Amino acid sequence: MKHQRLLSYVRRAVEDYAMIEENDKIAIGLSGGKDSICLLLALSDLRRFYPKKF
Repeated sequence: MKHQRLLSYVRRAVEDYAMIEENDKIAIGLSGGKDSICLLLALSDLRRFYPKKF
């Protein structure tokens, strides 16, 4: 899966379920598996352009 597509899915889920509010602190449990590392990278990239700062 391409990075842009994954990022669009993450952004859509965040918006659809109101998962992030302004100035939220987010903790991520990192197991070292593909899924947790992918989520960490996606949220890191999302911070750059998402309108609500977290």
